[in-house]
Amino acid sequence: MHLKIPLIIASGTGGMGEYLKLIDPEYIGAYTLKTITFFPKKGNPPPRLFATENYLINSIGLENVGLEKFLQQLSSGEFEELFAKTKVIASFSGDDVDQMLQIAKKIKPFEKKFIAIEFNLSCPNVSKGGLGLLSDIHGLDNLLLSIRRELNGFLIAKIGIEGIFVEAAAEILKKCGWQGLSLINTIRSLYIIGKKIIKGGLSGPVLKPVALRAVYEVKNRVSDLYVIGGGGIMNEEDADDFIKAGADAVSIGTAIFKDPKIVSKIAKHISRRELK
Repeated sequence: MHLKIPLIIASGTGGMGEYLKLIDPEYIGAYTLKTITFFPKKGNPPPRLFATENYLINSIGLENVGLEKFLQQLSSGEFEELFAKTKVIASFSGDDVDQMLQIAKKIKPFEKKFIAIEFNLSCPNVSKGGLGLLSDIHGLDNLLLSIRRELNGFLIAKIGIEGIFVEAAAEILKKCGWQGLSLINTIRSLYIIGKKIIKGGLSGPVLKPVALRAVYEVKNRVSDLYVIGGGGIMNEEDADDFIKAGADAVSIGTAIFKDPKIVSKIAKHISRRELK
């Protein structure tokens, strides 16, 4: 996957392209859309976010319009302005293997619109799918092969650190003909407000050492897999560390909530780094 700058806006935080109003597309290599599921999801009830200086816990629950509505939007040209400004990565997830395969079949006529198709195999904020798919090694193998048979383009799996060792997942991906791996997703966490316990996904600076280790282990095991590293990237130095650990590109998520301008700063830093 060739990007003019190895910097990608992460799925979820970028929504369906609306943050491009705050980010100069000149400074990003690709923009990942919010994860779309087979059926629409209303998401989890509020409160959905709990933030501190060191981390963010989100309990959004993959709120989205669902696959059929998304395909209608694609057909009507709703995202053409986004496509004209930057390369776009689509992101999908399902509650089970059958939904994942149905998504692959239905998105096939549109796959050339995207530089890559990402399948989110590790969302910790939904009751089905996600971690369960990763923990079934035999089922994962069959799922990846089946999706590969349906789609011809660049395929990326987004996984976290739960359910499977990342380096083992990387080997399965490679064997099944997938080209990319996005590391890492948020990890399971919770916060307590009064007597209410709220479960969600942990992101932000606290995640960085865990994500770095995941990138490092994967690139040492499967060096030719394209790895997108993210998790706690808040500044130029953080991006540097991921590249040093072996990431082919870096993914910016939580940081754009704090300061969208950090994207251009990191992009300029990466460009200068590559010229050395």
